[in-house]
This record gives sequence, C-alpha cells and structure tokens, in this order.
Amino acid sequence: MSQPLPNRRKNRIKPVSETLIEEMQQIEVECHQRMTKIRQNMHMKDIIQLKDVPLSETLRAHVLEIRSLHQLEAAAEQRMREILDGHMIEMRRVRDVNALQQLRSHFLNREWNSLKGVYPVMFREAEVESEKLLSRLEFESDVRRRRGSR
Repeated sequence: MSQPLPNRRKNRIKPVSETLIEEMQQIEVECHQRMTKIRQNMHMKDIIQLKDVPLSETLRAHVLEIRSLHQLEAAAEQRMREILDGHMIEMRRVRDVNALQQLRSHFLNREWNSLKGVYPVMFREAEVESEKLLSRLEFESDVRRRRGSR
C-alpha cells in the first residue's frame, strides 16, 4: 500500500497565535466603528483621518488578511465621492459669479485640499469640474450683460 502524499500546502501555512487573532478581531471592530463614523461624517478631512487605522508591527504583516481594512478604505472613498457630488450640486445651484467663486474657493481650501495626497484623481476632477461651472456661469453672465446693453 502506498503512503498518502504529504500536504505541502498545509505545511506552508504559518500557525497563528491567539494574540494575533485577538488583535485582528479588535481591528475588525475598530474598522466597523470607523465605517459608521465615516458614513455619518460631512467633512473630507475627518474621513481621511478616520480611514487610517494605526496597526501594530505584527498586524502590518497580515494587512491583506484583514478584510475590514479594505471595506473601510472603500467606505471612505465612497463617502468622499458622495460629499464631492453634493458640493457639485450645491455649486450648480449658484447663479451669481462672485458667490460661485467664493463657494469654489471655500471648497478648494477647506474640503478638497484634503483630497490632494490621498485621492489626487478625485481632487483633480473637483478642480476641473468647478472651473467649468465657473467658466460657464461667467460666459452666461457676459451674454446676459451684452443683451441688456443693446
């Protein structure tokens, strides 16, 4: 009779300590709490801070195994997109060039500035879209002025 082949895959799996399991469970709970706070938050800067979970050296080696870290990142990005979409809707409602310039400046300096390092593509989208809105409103205002002066 032949001997069964040893399970090589099983031999490669490192044993996980109870301490590591407990740390991973604590991080899972922390991430879920942070996801709740992210969903309720209205400020981009706060969301960026909430998405960065401090990890011990032990846990850093197991980042890919902690599913809630990926969920937290996705929740943060989704919330940022929702907030940005809300900003764009608010900007589209403005009909005065000066008011739109002030609102754009506020968003650029107070909110979107937080996007630069973490979500640069989203920052650039916001910058370009808001510039288009401003240009369009300036053009429409010029056309109205010209029509009124005839």
